[in-house]
Amino acid sequence: MRISVYVPATSANLGPGFDCMGIALDLWNELHVERSEQTIIDIDGVGADFLPRDESNLVLQSMRLVYDRFQLPVPPIHLRMINRIPIAAGLGSSAAALVGGLLLANNLLDSPLSRAQVLRLAVLDEGHPDNVAPAFLGGAVLAYLHEDGVTHVNLPLRDNFTFIAVTPDFPLLTETARNVLEPTVTRADAVFNIAHAGFLTAALTTGNTELLRKALHDRLHQDARKHLIPGFDRVRQAAKATGAIGIVLSGAGPTLLAIVDHPPRATDIAAAMTAAFAQEGITATARILTPAQIGAYTHTKMVIKQ
Repeated sequence: MRISVYVPATSANLGPGFDCMGIALDLWNELHVERSEQTIIDIDGVGADFLPRDESNLVLQSMRLVYDRFQLPVPPIHLRMINRIPIAAGLGSSAAALVGGLLLANNLLDSPLSRAQVLRLAVLDEGHPDNVAPAFLGGAVLAYLHEDGVTHVNLPLRDNFTFIAVTPDFPLLTETARNVLEPTVTRADAVFNIAHAGFLTAALTTGNTELLRKALHDRLHQDARKHLIPGFDRVRQAAKATGAIGIVLSGAGPTLLAIVDHPPRATDIAAAMTAAFAQEGITATARILTPAQIGAYTHTKMVIKQ
């Protein structure tokens, strides 16, 4: 039997929704697993030249979270990873590996965990739901972790928004980006973000472009992190001058995410953003993406060995 799991990329925070909002995007990693006489890990696509193929592999570690819960060892498997999500780029590659590994393990064990339990396990391991919730559920998600589980809601996105993810050619670890944040914030900044996160929710669900333009501002993380990305302001100005509604840091970065309400403009905006990075001497890759309306899903196929 071959179990396959497909997990979308995600963009966390969306400006003011720090650590509690995110969106799934139509860029997918695939995981395929079969039982084997010994553990073999094959990797195609992004990371094929440097991701580990041993016990330290993140998908295998994520599978172990489920097996450990039932005090069982992970059996020997043949795992094939097909990666399209860039790594250490702010597009949820680690969340995809975590969610994918949990779903693989749960299916190998005949699904002893409910979907709610799998999601809670993912959020507990990640520490916050902004990536794993949309990776698991799809669409735009507002979520938070509490002692009884994960409370979440899918926002009914209007279909007039397109997203442009521009990834500069250097990694930025989430730990590095989190370490530059202040441990406390002022009341004024907290109120500012609460208000703008509310505006953001309203704008995404009503399709109100002008409200969205105002709602993307943030005071909790972006200003502290933007110095880690050379050309941040130049790229943001280029995107807005070419017609983007706004631009935010995707997760912890370094990917910058522009939002467009007129899809034909997307190609020009993507070109302007990559050109702005080039002025800083940085190569960048642009991806024009629509929201992924579904989250991670599983497919099982019987395999007849010859």
